[in-house]
Amino acid sequence: MRSYRSARYDRRAMSRKTVEKRAKIRRVLAALARMYGAVAPLRRKRGAGLDTLVEAMLAQNTNMVNATRGYRMLRRRFPKWAAVMNAPVGDVQREIAICGLARMRARRLQALLRTILERRGALSLDFLAKRPVDEAFAYLMSFFGIGPKTAAFTCLFGFGQPLLPVDNGVLRVVRRLGLVRAKARDLEAQRVLSPLIRAGDHHPLHVLTFRHAKERCRPRNPKCDECRLLAICPYGGRKVKHRPREVDAEDVRRRTAPMARFVSAGLVRHGGDDGKHGIRTFAKVRSAG
Repeated sequence: MRSYRSARYDRRAMSRKTVEKRAKIRRVLAALARMYGAVAPLRRKRGAGLDTLVEAMLAQNTNMVNATRGYRMLRRRFPKWAAVMNAPVGDVQREIAICGLARMRARRLQALLRTILERRGALSLDFLAKRPVDEAFAYLMSFFGIGPKTAAFTCLFGFGQPLLPVDNGVLRVVRRLGLVRAKARDLEAQRVLSPLIRAGDHHPLHVLTFRHAKERCRPRNPKCDECRLLAICPYGGRKVKHRPREVDAEDVRRRTAPMARFVSAGLVRHGGDDGKHGIRTFAKVRSAG
């Protein structure tokens, strides 16, 4: 059984690590803001919770450009969510075709709207804005087809709640920075980092980290030399340290100069057994022949 002193030491060590990680997150945000500029404040519209959820659903397994275009085409055709719910599935599918997997998405979207209407009696998620963040997140996760990233995105952008949505790009950045375990998944990263981020910083940190993952911290060939996070990034430090040294033309000329002297002196390289260093003169070669 662990002693009280050992448990107290562990709590102190954990508290110290938490303080250090919070400070590192602030440094990361400051460096990203210097690289990409400040992020505009998040502006939420009343009743935008369901809109945000649908747009996040359309962004699953596709890029945000296509998701945004598909969402706008859907809203131009069906201004009300009730019209989307009651429309033939083929009509909904046609409007969101640019997102890919359109038939599956159309069926899931209509099923989601029907479920919300059955549970709440109205096509609205505004009540979640006043609920605790854990409760709102769990409620969104209860819908079929809604994962951690979609739920967290809706909580942050739809209700302004302090959650950090973690997609593949954000996960790659926080892993490389050592903010989470190297094998941590999106939900673990979200649960670890969200409580450590200062109030009001979840939105800019997500936006800037998402952009950083696309422009510099890429899956292959990341631009570590252009990154202001290099000093606090274990991954970038290892990559720069073990990078092959570039060969200088002057260095090549200095290395080839001794070989030129051997050739001019009538010596040839030989990997054989004559001589201590494997070097024989032309005379020896002729006599051996």
